[in-house]
Amino acid sequence: MELSALNINDFTALLGSDAPAPGGGSAAALCGALGAALSAMVSALTTGSAKFEAFHRSAEKALEKAEALRRQLLDAMEEDTAAFHEVSRAFALPKETPEEKAARSEAIQTALSVCTESPL
Repeated sequence: MELSALNINDFTALLGSDAPAPGGGSAAALCGALGAALSAMVSALTTGSAKFEAFHRSAEKALEKAEALRRQLLDAMEEDTAAFHEVSRAFALPKETPEEKAARSEAIQTALSVCTESPL
C-alpha cells in the first residue's frame, strides 16, 4: 500500500487502527512533508508577487529545495513502514529448532538495523 496515495481520512484511520504500521516514523515523515509543503507555498507566493521581485531567484531556489524535501519525506513514510513490516516478518519466523532460533535471531537483528536507517 502506498501511504502517500491515501487521503487524509484513510491515512489517519489506518494510523489510529490496531494495525502495527504505519506508526510514529511514518507520521513524523508526513509532518515533515507538510512543513516542506508550507515552505513551498510561501516560496511560490513570493515568486508570484511583483512586490517581492528582488527575492524571486532565492524564492525559486527555496521552492525547488522544499519540493525535493517534500518528496523525500513522503518516500520516508513508505520506507519506515516497509522496514517495520520486515521486523514483524522476522519475529514471525519459526523458532522450534536451534537452527531456526539462530536464523530468526539473525533476521530480527538485520531487520532492526534496517529499521533504524529510515528515520535517519
